[in-house]
Formats: sequence, C-alpha cells, structure tokens
Amino acid sequence: MEYPVEVALAQQVPALPEGPGWWFEPKLDGDRGVLWRRDTVRIQTRSGRDATQQWLDIATAAMELPPDTVLDGVM
Repeated sequence: MEYPVEVALAQQVPALPEGPGWWFEPKLDGDRGVLWRRDTVRIQTRSGRDATQQWLDIATAAMELPPDTVLDGVM
C-alpha cells in the first residue's frame, strides 16, 4: 500500500446488512485519517494532506507499532 490512499468514508444506509462476516462500528465525530508506520510515522487526512505534526502525540506513540503497519480510523 502506497501513500497517500483514498480514505474509506462512512455512509448512511436504511438498514444494516445481515449475515455472517459483517462488523460494524459507530460513526464518531473527529478527524478521519490513515496512519502509516514505515521507517517513521506519517498521518494522512482524508483529503490526502499530511497531518503528522497536528497529531504528533499519536505519531510518537505509533513508533511502537511494527514497521509496515497501516491504520485507518478517527483521531
């Protein structure tokens, strides 16, 4: 996976899908982003902007993650 990527966005639906294999999470307010742990850490906003300095506390803690980890979530 190469930096930057398109961030997955939540979508409103009339009903949740049913059946095995579905996982759900609530849509929380916050900044959606992708965290990249390679030789260093980089945090990308959903628009593709580098927000590492804005979330420096998270970036610093993410240095403990294994290299080649990519996380998508809300900061």
